[in-house]
Amino acid sequence: MTDLLVHAARRLGIPTETSAGPGGSPPSFSIWARWPRHPQEIAQDVLNHVIQLDVHASLTPVGGTPLWRARHGHWTHIGRFEDAVAHLASHVVSGIDGDEAQTDDVVHVTASTATRVHTLSRTSPR
Repeated sequence: MTDLLVHAARRLGIPTETSAGPGGSPPSFSIWARWPRHPQEIAQDVLNHVIQLDVHASLTPVGGTPLWRARHGHWTHIGRFEDAVAHLASHVVSGIDGDEAQTDDVVHVTASTATRVHTLSRTSPR
């Protein structure tokens, strides 16, 4: 399993391990056995989550090969299923994180500008 796939799954809150016990995620000192999930299962869950996050994300087979093409806007990546999903998830999630950071900056700038305008209007003579 690729580190990028595991990292993407953890960022999206998708479990990378399974358990024999109830609840699927016992405490660390539980008697229940735990083992890693199959990479294709994790990749499928990651892909489903990414497609729900962004409708512009897609993954299609490259005809007659074991390769898949991941797309998001003008960005593309070709690789085996798990690798293509991992790169797609990483790309989409980093774009979402960047959008949130930009949105926070815009809100912050707008709020500070509104405060300045409000302050100036209160102190200006009538």
